[in-house]
Amino acid sequence: MNTLATRLIAAALALGLLIGGLLYVQVLRVKLSEQGRQLDDANQQIANRDQTIKGLRDDAKEKVNQQQQLDASTDKVMAKLSLAREDIRKVINENPTVRAWADTPLPADVIRLSGSPAATGANAFSAGVPAGDAVHAARDGADH
Repeated sequence: MNTLATRLIAAALALGLLIGGLLYVQVLRVKLSEQGRQLDDANQQIANRDQTIKGLRDDAKEKVNQQQQLDASTDKVMAKLSLAREDIRKVINENPTVRAWADTPLPADVIRLSGSPAATGANAFSAGVPAGDAVHAARDGADH
């Protein structure tokens, strides 16, 4: 009976090792599958990042082109403005009547209107608002 018991114990041990090995292989396959998914996710994130970087670079190139166009347009406008100012100076200096008119100071009302935000742009608006008059906070409804 010792031989039979030994064989049964050896068979049970071999069966246990086989089942343990199969379970271990199954766990390894699950881990491999999970790591494969993580690798796919990482690759997708890298592709998204690369696409974002490419978009930002393309946008930066476009901004450079736009800035160059703006600079060229500004230079053209400044050249035309300089010519117009030079023409105005010539006309003023040629005629004594025009020179006398140009040297006359503007009325106070005209000076005040020419300094208004409507004439000077939105950036100057805050300078025209008295500091003591606070703007009310925005709300859903009126007080009354």
